[in-house]
Formats: sequence, C-alpha cells, structure tokens
Amino acid sequence: MKYLFSFLFLLYAITTLGQASFPKGFKLIKGDNTTGEDDRYSNGKDVFQMHFFFRAYDSDYNWNDDNYKKFMAEAFGYPMYRTTDSLLWGTGKIGEYYSYVVVDWHGEIFELVSDYNDADFSFYSKWLLSSIRAYRKKGKVFMFPTRYHLYYKPRV
Repeated sequence: MKYLFSFLFLLYAITTLGQASFPKGFKLIKGDNTTGEDDRYSNGKDVFQMHFFFRAYDSDYNWNDDNYKKFMAEAFGYPMYRTTDSLLWGTGKIGEYYSYVVVDWHGEIFELVSDYNDADFSFYSKWLLSSIRAYRKKGKVFMFPTRYHLYYKPRV
C-alpha cells in the first residue's frame, strides 16, 4: 500500500511540474480525449492548443532540424523559422484564422489561433515564446495541464 501511494504521488508530481499557467481570462475548453490531449484554452477571442504529430526516429534524428522545419512549414502552410536557441516558430493565416506556432526542444507543438491579428494576438504570441523559454530556464518543460479521469462504475 505504501508503494501505491508513493507511485500515485510521483505520477501527480511529475505531471504538474511543468504545467503552464495561462494569462488571466483563459479558460479550459475540454476536448474528447480524457487525458486532455485535445484540450484548448480560450479567453473568448484567442485560443491556445497543442498538436501531436508523429515523426519516425531515424539514425540522424534531431528535433527542429531542417527536415522537421520543412515538415512543419508544409503541415501548417506557412514558413517556419528557427530561433538562435533552436525553437521553431511561424505565423500565418489559415483560412479565416491567424495562427502562431512554436515547436519546443522536445518537439511539442503549441499554437495560438485567433480571428484577429491585433495587439492581443501579438502579446499572446510573445507570451507563449517567452513562457516556453522561462520554463526551460527553471529546468521545467512547458506543457498544458493534463487531466486524468478515473472511471468508476458502481455495481447495481
């Protein structure tokens, strides 16, 4: 029993160490996936979401190398750029929406989407990039909060 509690505590601690704190006014929009993979956070105007793309591991596998940069540009439909600290980022218009994407050092893809390319969109774009860097500086990995559901169906 002691080991079970230790395991559950570690599971809880590991998943909360790097969970992002969103700017004031952003609320969770729960997705269908019970782990929260497709959750979004919105303030009613701007939306943060994550993407999970599969990439095969090669012998010369590197996140954010030129091949992945090209893949991301093709996937989102606008150019991607590499920062001096090796983050990938890009911004463009997809249909009716404006999009800003950052790919961190672990290959996690964070996107900001909005109907408007205004001061708020610019502010939250900068917030996303600086938050990812700030978490790394603290030795943490920036990630969206995860939800775990334990389903219990009582016997009738």
